[in-house]
Amino acid sequence: MNKLFKTLLGVTFATLILASCGSEQKPVAEEVVDDSTSEMTAEDLAQADEMIQNMPSPIEMAILVKHAGGEYNAKLLNDVKKIDSYVTQGKKTINMGIYSSDVGYTSLYKQTQETVFYLNNVRKLSDDIGLSDAFGQTMFDRVESNIENRDSLLQILSASYDVANQYLKENNRMNTSVLMIGGGWIESMYLAANLGANGGRPEDIISLRILEQEKVLGKIVLAMKMVDDDPLVAEFAAKLEELSQVLVASEIRIGEGEEATVDAAKMEKVYVLVDKIRAWAVA
Repeated sequence: MNKLFKTLLGVTFATLILASCGSEQKPVAEEVVDDSTSEMTAEDLAQADEMIQNMPSPIEMAILVKHAGGEYNAKLLNDVKKIDSYVTQGKKTINMGIYSSDVGYTSLYKQTQETVFYLNNVRKLSDDIGLSDAFGQTMFDRVESNIENRDSLLQILSASYDVANQYLKENNRMNTSVLMIGGGWIESMYLAANLGANGGRPEDIISLRILEQEKVLGKIVLAMKMVDDDPLVAEFAAKLEELSQVLVASEIRIGEGEEATVDAAKMEKVYVLVDKIRAWAVA
């Protein structure tokens, strides 16, 4: 794994669990995510851990979109004010992933004030769902002081990846991991699917990049299915599995190399499901 890809890999996941002081709101008793993984075997845990460690970061999609000519569109981001509507542990966890992708997206386009807003939401949600022990205030202070330096920010967040992953592993937080990763991934897909002119569908060059996420989607679904007795994880997995039925690169891509294009009708089915799942996630 080259240095650039490793940096990209860590950014969103590290951002997901940045800890600092935040809201003291307590989760509602019902629908609380059960983080117990007692039903999983050691082999299951090892396989899931390996998948998560080797899973491309959702922020990579934002980078690819930006390099392909995608324009910044703030209207696509999840409204920062919606944070107060997420009252269960599960919804907070999913939207921590979503807001984290929004942090990556705004920082890549150097939208400093927006990055601060979304990072503050990540801070609050990390505290709400019990991840405030993952990092000290020093880590967040470094992020804050480098908020306008994109390269330094990426390096700081990347360096925290191994610590974050180890923390979740040692504390049996498989549920938390897959919900956050799923949230971050669907948000990046949603951004990519709607970054065409005037918020329309993207050009083929971006659609082809989206097709490259087929294997990543499969890994996310598989990791989710390793979690037992969690209705929200099961529901999310079912929705993503439905998406995997239409996100099949071999059936959508036409041609190879620089001449490759996509079947517009089949690609639209992918986009419609991405929009639908994202709407469920932020509701």
